[in-house]
Parts: sequence; structure tokens; C-alpha cells
Amino acid sequence: MKEAPSNETLKQLLATSEWILLLALFGFFFTRAVVPGWRVLNTDFPNYYLTALLRSQHEPLDSVYAWTWFQRQKDHNAISQPLVGFVPNPPLSAAPMLALSSLASVPAKRVWIVVNLAFLVVTLLIFHNLTELGWRRILLIAGLCILPLQTNFLLGQYYMVILLLISLAYFAACRGHRVTAGILLALGAWFKVFPGLFLILFLRKRDWRGVAGLLVGCLAFGAASVLIFGLDAHRVLFFEVLPRAFRGEMAGPYDLQWSSFSSLWHRLFLFEPELNPHPVLNSPVIYAMVQASTATILLFAFLFSTSENTDDKATAWEWAAFIPFLLLLSSMPSSYHYVVLILAVIVGTDRMIRAGRWRTALLLVFLYAVACLPRPTGGPFFLRRLLATLALYVVLLWNAPAVADRRTRKRLWGMAAAVFALIVALNVRTLNKRDEDFSRRIPQNKQAYASFNPVVTSRGVAAIEMVDEGYRGIMVRDGQAISTRAPGEMLSIAASAASPFIYFELADQGSHIFRIPSGQIGRADADPQFVAEGQQPAISYDGHWLAFLREHRGRSTIWLSHDGGDSVEITAGQNWGGVLEVTVTTGGDIVAAVGDAASPHLVELSRTSGRFTALQNIEGAVRFPAMSPDSTRLAFSRREFGSWHLFVRNFATGVETRLTGGACNATKPAWEDFRTVLYATDCGRGYDLNAIARSVLSG
Repeated sequence: MKEAPSNETLKQLLATSEWILLLALFGFFFTRAVVPGWRVLNTDFPNYYLTALLRSQHEPLDSVYAWTWFQRQKDHNAISQPLVGFVPNPPLSAAPMLALSSLASVPAKRVWIVVNLAFLVVTLLIFHNLTELGWRRILLIAGLCILPLQTNFLLGQYYMVILLLISLAYFAACRGHRVTAGILLALGAWFKVFPGLFLILFLRKRDWRGVAGLLVGCLAFGAASVLIFGLDAHRVLFFEVLPRAFRGEMAGPYDLQWSSFSSLWHRLFLFEPELNPHPVLNSPVIYAMVQASTATILLFAFLFSTSENTDDKATAWEWAAFIPFLLLLSSMPSSYHYVVLILAVIVGTDRMIRAGRWRTALLLVFLYAVACLPRPTGGPFFLRRLLATLALYVVLLWNAPAVADRRTRKRLWGMAAAVFALIVALNVRTLNKRDEDFSRRIPQNKQAYASFNPVVTSRGVAAIEMVDEGYRGIMVRDGQAISTRAPGEMLSIAASAASPFIYFELADQGSHIFRIPSGQIGRADADPQFVAEGQQPAISYDGHWLAFLREHRGRSTIWLSHDGGDSVEITAGQNWGGVLEVTVTTGGDIVAAVGDAASPHLVELSRTSGRFTALQNIEGAVRFPAMSPDSTRLAFSRREFGSWHLFVRNFATGVETRLTGGACNATKPAWEDFRTVLYATDCGRGYDLNAIARSVLSG
């Protein structure tokens, strides 16, 4: 009769199994993350690197959140990445790259990978110092974070920095250095916003030193960010970008790959003609209430599960539970966000084991592994990460060491009702008129992420579209690409129904303007003619006048040409800070949007008198001017409450007509004829990831 294995033998078998699994996990990590990340540039690293590179070149960064502007800078700096975009990152997230901007992009990424490996080692040292798990199990838990670690290193993301800062803050809190903890979280918030939400935890615990450290740190790091990257980029971030990010309106708001409640509720309850044509129930009101209920329940479930206790056990549980709460609250958590779960599971598992709750500890690790393992590419598995993280959060709440007392619970119920009502009101306000231009949309290429710069040609509507390979010109109705047979990426276009030519900007290490006859659009043998060095061409409706911009060391100048003649600079001696866009009349007069992207205004240049005049009667932050075919009306966009709305102004009467009003952007107008305006709209879509629409003026 065989003897049952002894406890010592079982422990050795378990240890051996854990080491084998650990070696397999880290083998996967190095072969699937570090090695390919070392060889290939890949997104998202170029987004941070390019911003730092532009800052080191002393380029103004007020347009850093504009997709086409950022793509142009990528081309000019010969970065081998098809698509780039800095939305919605805070400017300070590019600060660590300033030290690497003197290197080429691939060597810079290799240095960043080495630095991130060092960050990971330091983070695990912190956990070894604070917990009783031992090295093998700390490494095993970290290794189970397969997909987040892989994508973080493969893409050159920032979440090892965030994990390190939160871990250092937790270490400081455990050692009683509450102010230091707040300062570290403030730095994390200026890299990625969500660490700043630890303010909620500090307020609930009445940890006024932590609150002070976080607030003072936010102000200090914010001031440093403004000094480094300029005020204007921050104004665009706070007034235009972040409100849309908090609502989940960035890239793919209906895409379940984000594994967020925001994308799920968008998918179920909000219609969009191309991105989500078949929601389960198209009801913005239901969306507003469900989204508000979700945020309120997630938040107050945590607050009800906390007490005034400040011992080590309470602190460990609070920090472990707060991390999955932040991920569940996030509108667009990508896979690399989940690197921060390493802290939650190591600290939470250690606390459960110390309390003798081995089954709970194993359940936490299991749910964490489910959330972090690579998933199938489609079907219901899209929600696996969301459901596993929610289950992890619920298990931690269920094992809270203490709960709020009766008096505190009464206050929390009142606060929950107020928060719910506030979120519903904000949702209803921002959803108002979101669908006003859905019926005006022009069907377009479903493989494109966005369309920009609509124009009318003799063959129909053309635009610039963003696809996996970069940017290209396309005829909107039939999806036929505009062939150029010239090197470079097409970033802007100019045309009219009366013009014999279509003009376009091709960008490589410079920007060049070419033209082809309108009748050759779409033909493979079209022979483009070089026109000038420059960007963002604009033509008069009759096609006789061509205006365009040239950039040098961050300063833009306007150039004008008549009937293919030599181009002449017409802004010599002017100091506007920058020219954003121009439009030209049939008489050769210019209206330009000048200043910075945060506070632009319009000026007019009379060709006959040579005088520049600020159009002070067009108030507010205005840009994207477009002159009507008869030069009697001007279409433009005005920013109101963080959104760009479309207007048309009659020069003779001074009367303005509003064409759009939703909490979204309508930009880049172009006149199709005397009564019809084409424009780019991101209503119901991601920030500045536009579709093309048309609006017919009455009268």
C-alpha cells in the first residue's frame, strides 16, 4: 500500500510547478514583448517621442492634439510609423522623452525598454519589502500579467511608470509619509489622469496631508508642464480634449475591445450611422441613466466599504480595491492599463493570506489571470476582461476589513443621490443634438478611421481619409483613391466645381503642393505637376487664385499665386504667432485664421490695398474660414463650451447663421455651391475622427 505524499513533498511539487510556470511566463514576456519591441518602433512610443522631439526643436505645440498636424510633423521628422496621434495624453507625459529626443526613434525606444525593465524591478522590490509573499510568488503574480506587460513593452507605453509611481505612493503611505504619497500620485496624474482620482480615497479617509500633497503636487507639476510645453496646449487639453475623453468619445467609442462600461453602454444605447447603426435600443436618456448608475454604484460601493480606520490592514485593502475601481471607471482602458493590477493583486493576495483566507487569495489571482491573459479576437470574449475585473472588485469589496458606520452611511446615501443626478444632467446636456447632423452624412469608406478636409470637385466630393497605411485623398462617393504617382502622404486638398485643377499637399520630410487636372482624378496614369513647397492649399472658387502656407521654425507664412504664376509671400513683417488656415476670394483677397489653436481669430488681407484688418466683428475663438463662391458669405467654426460649431456670416448684413450646436466638433467647411456647405463632423464619434456632412442653407 502506497503512502500518501507528505506535506513537504506537496510543497516541493507546488514550488516546482510554480517555477516552471514562472519560467514559461517570463519566456513568453521576453520573446513576445521585449524582443519584438526592441526591433520595431510601433505605436504608441512615437506619440510621446515625437512630442518631445518637437519641443526640443522649439516648435509650438498648441496644435499637438490635431491629428493631421501631428501626422505632418511625423512625416517631416521621418518617423517610420504609419499613424500617430497624441490625443488624449497630457503634455507632461512626453517629458521623460526629452532626454531621448537626441537619439533616433528606434534607439530611443530601446533605451525606454531598458528603463521600463528597471522600473519593473524597482516596483517588485517595493512589493517584496511590503509583503510576505516571497520572491517566487511576487514574480509569478507579475508574470501572470501577460497581455498588459506584453503590450506595454511592445508599444512603448507609460504604464510601468504609472505602476512605479503608485507603488512608491503606497510605500510612502504605509510608512506614514502621506504628503509624499500625494505628490507621487500627482506626478502620475500629469502622465495619465487616473492616479489623480486617489483624491477620492484621501477625502474619504480625511487624510488631509495626502489631499494637500496631491493638490500641491498637481499645481507644481502643472506649472512645470506649462513652462516646458506651453500654456496653449494645456488650454486645448482641458477645454476640448479631456471632456470628450471622460465621456468615452475618443477612438472607437462603440468598440467592445476597450472592455469598459462606457463602450458597452455606447454600443447598446447610442446610434451612429456608420460606427453603430444597430444598437439594441437607441435611447440617449437610457444611456444617460445607465451610465450614471454605473459610475455611482462603482464609486459608492467602495466608499460604503471603507471606514475611518488607518491601520496597515485597512490601508492595504483600500489601495488594492481602489485600482480595479479606477479601471472599471475608465472610459477606454486598453490592455496596457491593466499593468497597474499587479499592485492590487499582490497587495490584496498578501492581505488575504495573512488573514488566513487562502481560497479568497487564489480567487483573486484566478480572476486577475483571466483579466490579463490574451483573449480571442471576437465574440463575447470582448467582455471577459471587464467582467473579470468587476468580479475582482466585488471579491475585494466583499472582504473589506471594515465598513462605514451608520452616520457616515446616511451622508453617503445623500451624496450618492446628488452624484447620480449630476451625472445624469451632464450626460443629457452633452447628448443633446448629438444626432443633429446624422441625416446630413455622406456615406464613406467603412475601412477609414476618419475623413478630413472635404472639398467639391468636378466629379463630386473628395476628402482626406485616415486608414491603416496613413492618410490619402479619396472620392467620397465611390471610395476611389486619388492617385498621385508622386512620393509622400496626402494630408490636405483644395478644389472647387469650377476649378480645372485639384491641388493637394504631399508630405515627407517636407510638404509639397502638386496639382492634377480635375478630369484625371482617380486615373492611375494621372501625372501630378509640382506647384510649390508648402502646405494646406486653398483656391478661389473659380480656380484662378491659389493660397498656401509655408512653415519655418514654427512660424507660418501665407503665399499667393495667380493662374499658375510665381508664388509671392504676402505676410512679410506680420507677427501673428501662427497662421492656421486660409481661404481666398475670387478677387484674390485672403481671410486667415491666425494666432494659436487655443485662441485663434480671423484677419483679412485686401489684395488691392495690401492692408491687413482683424475681423473683430466675428467674436470668440474662430478658425477654419471658407469663402462662398460669390465671396459674399464666410463659413467658419467658433468654439463654444469646448466644442467647435459651424456658422455662416453674411458680410453685407452682418447676420450669422448657426448650422450646428451639439457638444461635438464641426470643422473644415467648404462650399459645394452657393447654398450648400460641406464640413467635417465628429458628433457621435471619437474626438476629431470625423465623418463628412453637408448642410443646405435656407433662403
